[in-house]
Order: sequence, then structure tokens, then C-alpha cells
Amino acid sequence: MIKKTDEANSRAIIFEALMANQGGIVSGTALAEKLSITRQALSKNIAALKAEGLPVASVSQKGYMMQDIKDTDVLSSTLITYILRDNPLFNRCICLKETDSTQSVIKKMARDGEEAGVIATAEVQKMGRGRRGRNWQSVSGKNLMFSMLLRPPLLPGEVQLLNLAAGLSLKKTLRTLCALPAELKWPNDILCSGRKLCGILSESAGEAERIYYAVTGIGVNINMAAEEIPDELRGIATSVLIESGKAWPRWKILVDFLGRFASAAALLCSGGGPEALLELYRKECDTIGKKINVICDNESFSGTASGITGQGALVVKTNDGEKIFAAADVVHLR
Repeated sequence: MIKKTDEANSRAIIFEALMANQGGIVSGTALAEKLSITRQALSKNIAALKAEGLPVASVSQKGYMMQDIKDTDVLSSTLITYILRDNPLFNRCICLKETDSTQSVIKKMARDGEEAGVIATAEVQKMGRGRRGRNWQSVSGKNLMFSMLLRPPLLPGEVQLLNLAAGLSLKKTLRTLCALPAELKWPNDILCSGRKLCGILSESAGEAERIYYAVTGIGVNINMAAEEIPDELRGIATSVLIESGKAWPRWKILVDFLGRFASAAALLCSGGGPEALLELYRKECDTIGKKINVICDNESFSGTASGITGQGALVVKTNDGEKIFAAADVVHLR
């Protein structure tokens, strides 16, 4: 099981002390005494915080100062974990420069017995995946790619509900925080101006009557410029930067989403259970009521989306009657 290291604990304590006096100077001697470490060890921890991209200034002969972080666009384990201290579900973030897949990182932690509530982010994924085995491409340092470790009291057939909760939460984050007219397309695609902003994938392990763990991975195009979108995705993909006209600190979008997702997960696991979440999803899913094309197993169906089942499947009225799709690609028709 992976636990927070002594070094990470020390960085967290130093960071908290600097944030408590943000913009002011904190004595190096006071910090060293607080941690019962040498000034040399303190300098090493300060260097580690700076290496995370945090705006820590060293003031000669006086101490250290945390400068304004509100516009800092870094994915810092120390910063995000600090902000998650009041989150009821998520408690720790691991920020990686490069990995094969954040899904693989979190699945290994799950198999090793790590408790729920850990998030892993990566600047670069060599083997990022979306739904139906598709490759998820990204530009280093521009977008948000992360996976979450969950241990929900759900049956294996209910894992789709985690995707719905994630899509619902991300739509609310982009609409509220970024003021984007984001749309939620069944089951969990977020669109803006008809183009895709994100992908969501949930995987689980368990047995017939219970889930041991679930891992939900999300990729969101945040600060990718139009010219950075691959040629084959032009006209299909977009980003928060393109749609809003401004760059966004990725950590702000992440922690806002995690707060909303924690609430959705609590609702999903409450006395009302899945139906309580589904009622919210049905109100927010922009596919409902639209004329759509559904592509499933090399077949295409046209009709009007009319509802969502208790398992999160899409109900479509076609000329041949009502059809239900548990998994499919959907195209909104204009």
C-alpha cells in the first residue's frame, strides 16, 4: 500500500504554514523548529515545492513567502491535496510528469489495497484510452488527465452510473466555473458548440454481487489552442481555452469537479440510491428530447431520445418502436 512519505508530509506542513500567511514572510527558523528539522532539510523541502511549480519565494536572511497562487497553472500534489482537505471523498493527489496511463497507476494502487479517495494526474500519457478502446491524445502541460480510486457499494452492472455522475459533475463545473454553455451528451461526453471537450471511462473489478473497486478516468481539453488539435480531430474536438477565449488554471477545474463529484457519489450511495442521481441526470442530459443517430455494433438507428433507464441506458423511440442502448455512440442531429 502506498502511503504519504515523510517528505510529502513535511512539504504539506510547510505549504500550509506559507498559505496561512500568503504574501507575507515566514521565518525559516520557525519552519525548521515547527518540523524539528535542520535548515538544510528545510531548504531541500522548499526546493521540492518549487520543483512542483509552486510560487515560493526565498527572501534572503528573512525566510520564505508564498506568492499568489490563483493564476498558477500547475498540477501540484501538495497544492491539490491541501485544497482537498475538506473534501468528504477525495484526500490525496499524485501528480506525475509522465505515465503510460493514470488508469493503470490507480488500478495498481487499488489492487495493493489503497483506500478510496486517491487521484492521479499526468502531464503526458503514453497509452491514454477513452471509451470503446479509443486512444486519448493530449498536449503536454495543456490539458487535464486524471483517474480516481473509488470503492462504491454498487453492483457490477451499475458501474455506468459512475460515468453518469462524472459527466453530470463536469458539466456543472464548466458551466459554473468557466461560464461555458457545456452540454452533456449521453452517456458522459461533454460538448461545446457541438464539439467534444472531454472523455470519461470507468473500469471496475469485483465479483457477481459486489465491486471491489472502480477507477474512473477523465481527460478534459483545457488550454489546448486550436492549432494544437490533431488534424483528424479538427471540427470534432475543442477546448476550454478555445471556447472561453482565456487560459484556465487546471487545478481549479480539477478541485471544483472533485467537490461536485463527491456530492454526486454521496447521493448515489445514499438511501435514494441510483434513482436519486438518475433524476438529476435526466434533467441535465441534453440528449433527452433530441433527434439522434445511434451507432451500435456496426448498425445505425435514427430516432428521438426519450429517457434513461434505472441502469443508465438510453431509451430511443424509432420508427420500429422503442429501443434501449446500454452502450453506443450517439450523434445529436441538428
